[in-house]
Amino acid sequence: MNTIKKSNIRSGYFGILIAFLFVMLGNKVHAQDANSDDVKNHVQEHSQKAKLTPAQKKLVKAKKAQEKKAKKAEKAALKQHMKDQTPETRKRMKQDAKEAKHNREHTREFFLKRWFTKKSPK
Repeated sequence: MNTIKKSNIRSGYFGILIAFLFVMLGNKVHAQDANSDDVKNHVQEHSQKAKLTPAQKKLVKAKKAQEKKAKKAEKAALKQHMKDQTPETRKRMKQDAKEAKHNREHTREFFLKRWFTKKSPK
């Protein structure tokens, strides 16, 4: 019953593997094609920014001024909040912020990114 040779089985798997590789590598597709709709839309939006009417320009300017004002108010509120705290609390808050910043900056990259990035020669 067991008349199939191991070399025939291996060559069958090898043939399947080669066929799979040809299928996967045969058609190269680029992620960003110059003729894609996204690129065309981006170019169209960019050209429309240059063609703003005076009323639209005024709205954009007003929106920027409002954002700047909100940012300034937030900064002032944060400053007032810090001023309301006791010196010990301010010191603790400052230390906590420093520690949080340190922890954020020293986190390891995602494991898949670490595994598959090209290592530089030492």
